[in-house]
Amino acid sequence: MKKYLYIILFSFTLSFSGCIGYEEIRVVKIKDVTYQEFKGNTLRLAIVATIDNPNYFKLKITDANMVLRLNERVVGNITQIEKIEINRRTEKDYKIQVAIEMKDLMSNVLNIARVFMNDPKDLQLSGTIHVKSFFYAKTFQIDNMSFQ
Repeated sequence: MKKYLYIILFSFTLSFSGCIGYEEIRVVKIKDVTYQEFKGNTLRLAIVATIDNPNYFKLKITDANMVLRLNERVVGNITQIEKIEINRRTEKDYKIQVAIEMKDLMSNVLNIARVFMNDPKDLQLSGTIHVKSFFYAKTFQIDNMSFQ
């Protein structure tokens, strides 16, 4: 009896081993950035981004380690991101709540205020996004994603 159980478990593992693995999710574009609050030296923003998930299963973005730049100058680091569930096989808009720890407080606040009053195209994001689904997790690199 034990022998059959091992054979079934081994077969089950082999049959799904080819399916375990992520295709890279893609941030297609960042559509909108909305100011929420500014407390201490932390700026809270709501970002609407179009995200493409080509995988056959739902993913959850659990963490991000990203740097926000304005005209190639570091504004701050994303220190917190709300967990987001990305639907399977979709390209859809998601609202992402982030907290940004500001570097040079006074000059950056004035620059960001000018950008939001006009157009946030001078802002860029780069860093990593940590994604997981069930027991499997992976970290993806994002290089100089600009706001459109």
